[in-house]
Amino acid sequence: MTDLARRLPFTLGTAAVMVLLGLATGAFWRPFEDSSLFEDVAFGVPAFADGRWWTPVTGSFFALEPWQYVPVLGGFLLLVGFAELRLGTRRAALVTIVCQIAGVVGTALLVGLLARTTWEWANETAQVLDVGFSAGFTGAATVAVLTLPRPWRGRLSALIAVYVLVAVLFIGGIADVEHLVGWVTALVLGRAVVRPPLGARTRTGRTRRARTHAAGYFAISALLTVLAGFAVHVDGPVGEIDGSSWPTGLVSIAVDLALAVGLLRGRRAWWRAALILTILSTLLAALLVTAALLVDTSEIVLLVLMLALDVGALLLLVARRDAFRNRRGTTLSTTGEMLTADDARTEIQRLGAGQRLAWMTTWEGSERWSPADLDGFVAYQVHAGVAVALTDPVGDGATGRADLVDAFVDAAGAGGVTTCFFSSSAELAALGRARGWTTVEVAEEAVVDLPGLEFRGKKWQDVRTAINQARKNDIEHRLTTLADEPPDVVAQVRAISEAWLGDSDLPEMAFTLGGIREALDPAVRVGLAVDAEGRVHGVTSWLPVHAPGGDVVGWTLDVMRRAPDSFRYTMELLIASAINEFRDEGALELSLSGSPLARTGDVEPTGIDAVLDRLASTLEPLYGFTSLHRFKMKFQPRSEPLYLVVPDVAALPLVGLALVRCYLPDATASDFVSAARSSMVSSE
Repeated sequence: MTDLARRLPFTLGTAAVMVLLGLATGAFWRPFEDSSLFEDVAFGVPAFADGRWWTPVTGSFFALEPWQYVPVLGGFLLLVGFAELRLGTRRAALVTIVCQIAGVVGTALLVGLLARTTWEWANETAQVLDVGFSAGFTGAATVAVLTLPRPWRGRLSALIAVYVLVAVLFIGGIADVEHLVGWVTALVLGRAVVRPPLGARTRTGRTRRARTHAAGYFAISALLTVLAGFAVHVDGPVGEIDGSSWPTGLVSIAVDLALAVGLLRGRRAWWRAALILTILSTLLAALLVTAALLVDTSEIVLLVLMLALDVGALLLLVARRDAFRNRRGTTLSTTGEMLTADDARTEIQRLGAGQRLAWMTTWEGSERWSPADLDGFVAYQVHAGVAVALTDPVGDGATGRADLVDAFVDAAGAGGVTTCFFSSSAELAALGRARGWTTVEVAEEAVVDLPGLEFRGKKWQDVRTAINQARKNDIEHRLTTLADEPPDVVAQVRAISEAWLGDSDLPEMAFTLGGIREALDPAVRVGLAVDAEGRVHGVTSWLPVHAPGGDVVGWTLDVMRRAPDSFRYTMELLIASAINEFRDEGALELSLSGSPLARTGDVEPTGIDAVLDRLASTLEPLYGFTSLHRFKMKFQPRSEPLYLVVPDVAALPLVGLALVRCYLPDATASDFVSAARSSMVSSE
């Protein structure tokens, strides 16, 4: 509590003054409007007309009704406290006070001028007195949100804007106008107060903002139509709204939402449709405003507002037409080169992977994108509107990989899809956290350091037992290339794989889990456990790990399967023997690969972690991820976390769907139903 008071002196001090004055004047338990002090304290057009210039200060510390202290005092503590934490005490106090004074004085001037017309709402509002600090904390929140990273900066800014504008249009009280003026003041102040975070703006960032603003116009239009449909006799600044437009507004809502989605994705066809409709709407609004001026209708304000919004949207669509060039079906190939699998192999050998899972990027099923101005590539698949990058980019050192990450995110965004990186290293996770992205540990990679390793001591007892039992049973380990093996051996390996797959209700998983097709790659080494009669008891496959220049410095486990009635210690023999042979060849490390959804839980769990833990327990009877992870621990590895890195946290539901399709591209709805049934039976 002491630390909080030290960090929030302005917020807590001002709130304390509100509480003391509320107690001293009795405003906490009876309407302040009934108090003899009210007219001397409250602000508004009448107060300034009578020369009570001090009221913007005195009126800020009260609420009209006792119950209003909840939103007024609570809003101040929450929003100004947030601003003080983000901006520091001096800047937060400056923004809050300036926005409050501007909101109160600006509203009085604006309403006072409008009251000289025949506008009934303005004449009524000009007679109202008000109190409260709401214009100040609205402005403080508006500026503080600008310090947040993407995407929260844009989304929360939009939320504040929607609240302020909708309240003015549909309620139109004097406090709502004060919020509007305070909000506009904050937008002006924000450029100066939060200049470093706003910083340099890239072309891609401007494109994204143009799309967001254009889409936001149509989304807000749909929202206003919905609100107007549900409104019951609302009589605000724009006139009477009674909900009669609801049935006819359904088509308008559908069109607005479709345009918003299309513009957000940068679709050229939707931009053309939006441009045509906005031109027609602008012309219609101009005609209606002209007609309203001739007949002096009370709806003139609403019509002028409609015209202003249409003109603004039209100017944006025309001025930023270059942001809407994405045609349906466009891929990242328009902003870079798509590599073949052989090209990817060459790049991995030339640059070195920087990641032990890099050879997976050469597999069938993924595309490989290389920007024109950078060395390396990113392997990815697109599902559910998400470009899922497989492991880290293959690039020229940490700096080159970071550049590839940013280029990939920007290019995918320009193509109208969101992004994520799966099975990524701690390096990429740190990069993501520095950019304000969401990072979640999704697996643990078991890595064995090979130089000097010997199977000595009690902790290696199970491994030594496996090797000794294999000798007694005349079972040997053979490290080979599967593509060079005789057809009967390859046939046995296929039979083992098919028998292993037959135990699951779901088809073979893909993406980070290879199969026999990937094991037949000549660059991949295969371990076979074979008895004296030539029978294959089990198989492992090992993917090469390259250093810059092409030298193989390690191996990563992929396929790991055994025959149903095989030698008991088959898997221990295969891995232990591979460790010995790779060590003797001079390899530096051996990765037992990542165990999906298996985590130590050493970090503070989040809501996403809870979902992943639940998913792991559901899939455990089907795929045995956790038991596989425990088995790997026999070889005394060190654990390296693997992450899911998501630039846009709001896209997590789509990311989840995309990952399911990455791992199970051929699964049908009936497959999932059968798997769920089996999982429930297994858990009983």
